[in-house]
Amino acid sequence: MKSLDSRFLKFAIKYGFRSLSRNKRRTLLTIATVMLSSGVTIVASRYSTAAINLWAHAASDTGTGHAQIHAEGFLRDSETLTEAITFDESSELMKQYGADPAVAAVAPRLNFEGIISAGDQTRYFLGTAVHPELELQVSPALFNPQRPGTLDRGEFINSRDRAAIVVGRGLAEMMKLSLGDEVTLLSTTVNGGLNGIDAVVRGIIDVPLPSFSKRVVYLRLDYAQQLLRLPGRITEAVIRLRDPSLAEVWVANNVAKASLLKLDLQGWWQIEVIIRRIEGIWNSVVGLISFLLFMSAALSVLNIIFLLVAERTVEIGTMMAIGAKARDIRILFCIEGAMIGLIGGVMGVTGANLIVAAMGAIGISLQSPFSSGVYILHPTVSLSLSAGILVGSVVVCVLASIAPAQKAASVEPVKAFRGQI
Repeated sequence: MKSLDSRFLKFAIKYGFRSLSRNKRRTLLTIATVMLSSGVTIVASRYSTAAINLWAHAASDTGTGHAQIHAEGFLRDSETLTEAITFDESSELMKQYGADPAVAAVAPRLNFEGIISAGDQTRYFLGTAVHPELELQVSPALFNPQRPGTLDRGEFINSRDRAAIVVGRGLAEMMKLSLGDEVTLLSTTVNGGLNGIDAVVRGIIDVPLPSFSKRVVYLRLDYAQQLLRLPGRITEAVIRLRDPSLAEVWVANNVAKASLLKLDLQGWWQIEVIIRRIEGIWNSVVGLISFLLFMSAALSVLNIIFLLVAERTVEIGTMMAIGAKARDIRILFCIEGAMIGLIGGVMGVTGANLIVAAMGAIGISLQSPFSSGVYILHPTVSLSLSAGILVGSVVVCVLASIAPAQKAASVEPVKAFRGQI
């Protein structure tokens, strides 16, 4: 009997099907274990990937952008605003990025802090001064009263009303502010003096982070520059790319150019590090669950192959008596394990991808912690993941078959005829 020719393989497959069909219930339970392992792994992986991508897009669309530029030292010394940690809003780098065909928009910002006062109410605030039109280009989901689930009210700041501001919903509730109310913004200038400007609440923004919602104030960039005595200076520029999937490559290609001008260029993943941490935690959980499920499948395959070996001792002895080698016996039982893995894997991958496709078509409501409103999750089928899980299912089952196959191959024909193994 030649071990790896086509006739032997045909015989091995036919023999494997016949052996597995002897106890259909036991075989089906083992296949179901493999199917469950592969199916749960795919569904959990695609769901977590879609959720992380949604959160990343939500963060990018509500203020983080795909990349940001800061003056060197800003991220380290941003608690005290000085001219040294700002840069010129009309710098050469801003012009270059504005002309880059990969860039959709570049928006300047000036971040600072101060005191907001209305009547007898006074609160500390975090100011974000922006160019109204450019800000909504880089952050299209930042302010949208029409989006389902959001509590945004009024309108965003614009080029018509210089004194207009937008406050966080938490800040508005604490100070009992309504649309149209007049407030005073006080802040320390870069020269150490105290300056103030009058403003009018034109919008209230719904921010999901309570601590930020109670502090945030958006206002026009030129008005904040007047307040801080920083004409033409900004603390950061936010960049939105036409293709978000190229963000890591784009940042890597441009970071040196920014460094030459003593500016720091960072991608959204370096700014919103919590998203990558959550992704790592989710991947660890999915990996652990998948590992335990596949170990359960491996034990099931190990058990069924041991039972098949015990039930077929006479057959094993007969095959070895007529010339079958130990390697042939090992191959026979490993092929049976591979058949279990292949059948269970195909069923699991097919079923899981149908579930993922249905989830993607229907959509799943999900609240992002990085923005307000309700987002719809649309998981997608991954052919590479499916192929990997299918191959993994077969490999796990083959590995689980090695020990019982080795035991079968080591039996002596005389003992096998007596039913001893």
